[in-house]
Amino acid sequence: MIRKPIDKHWRNFLCICLIPFLVFQCRLNGLKNDCDPNHPSYIQTLTILLGVSDSAYFCGKVVQSPFVKKLKIPRFLIVTNVGLNSATSSISVFRINPNTGEISQVSGSPFQLTDRPRFSATNSTGTVVYVPNIGNKSISVLNLNPETGSLSLKHSDLVLSSTPYSLALDPNGKYLFASSEQNPEIHRMAIDSSDQLTILTPAMPTSNPSGGSVGRLSFDSKGKHLYVGLTSAPGNNAGIQVFSLDSSTGSLSSINVYVTGINNLSLGISANGQFVYGSNYTSENVFPFLRDVNTGTLSIQTSISAGVAPGYTIVDPLNRFVYVANSGTGQGTISAYSIQPTNGTLAPVNGSPFSTGFSPIGLSIDPSGKYLYSSNTEGGNIAGFSISENGALIPLAGFPVTAGTSPFSIEIVSY
Repeated sequence: MIRKPIDKHWRNFLCICLIPFLVFQCRLNGLKNDCDPNHPSYIQTLTILLGVSDSAYFCGKVVQSPFVKKLKIPRFLIVTNVGLNSATSSISVFRINPNTGEISQVSGSPFQLTDRPRFSATNSTGTVVYVPNIGNKSISVLNLNPETGSLSLKHSDLVLSSTPYSLALDPNGKYLFASSEQNPEIHRMAIDSSDQLTILTPAMPTSNPSGGSVGRLSFDSKGKHLYVGLTSAPGNNAGIQVFSLDSSTGSLSSINVYVTGINNLSLGISANGQFVYGSNYTSENVFPFLRDVNTGTLSIQTSISAGVAPGYTIVDPLNRFVYVANSGTGQGTISAYSIQPTNGTLAPVNGSPFSTGFSPIGLSIDPSGKYLYSSNTEGGNIAGFSISENGALIPLAGFPVTAGTSPFSIEIVSY
């Protein structure tokens, strides 16, 4: 897909609207990354960047469009500790210092409210957390206190017909979807005004090319399309399946299946909705896709190698970098890639892969794209990094931080 240039009227409109915020003149020179506010290209560069994205990394800092609401500030870090059994499983909650990235465990943490939790999905207000449990094949609904970070049980567990793996909460907060780690299917649930879940039947079957089950789920930011990682039988390829969501009923309709490699366990979608990335756990590579933002269809691009057992993929919120957790036992690295902004292809960041704790399986990045955290299952801890201008990961002071037994997913909650 080729992005159309900004036409004259839209460009001039942006220039006029940005004058009260920046108090500079808009001149039509070539696009340059000049950081002198008095240089004539400064305002034009900033205008073009904010004309195609809600925020941009410009001259060493994040700049946000005046036409969108303020970026949320990270407050809590939720870590699911899957444990060795029900008794050793828990959820840890840490408070984030947004200025330094350092974390400290909140009072009462870890919380033993669930039965071997795998992932977490928090609603848009940061008050309710949904958790899939492999111990009793259920979804837990928890209260999250936005002031203290404490967790409490909100509703009884909802038992499913097969073991859930990951969750996807539609951006409008009406439906919750859970992938099955046992069967090729997606569980569908409706959310009522009290945050109670109701199962929608039947479960949505997936089109795995050869057996397998379902990995990570991810919606585009508008909630129009659900992207699904498909796993496969040993030695067989799998890929990514795309569904459209009927927002009035919660029904899913398959659009297409895109074959990538063996066991496409994880995927990530860019905040601007232009790119999707699928990581193959067994074939150890990452496939970029160019996404049609209207139809949800994908165009496959050239793949790139990852590390051992890539198990989680995330795109930074400013659409600059992709990070992949290489979760193989006895080692631990994070592969970092820069994104080619035209077609989404990837190039390794200088210094990649970066060392982290043993078996990283979860990643989370704060809304400003400043900090990245990883949950390290075999290491039993959390690693924290600052993200440099070129995408390199720089270890934060005070890390690693001890978590519970076998930490799995990690989620930042911002307000």
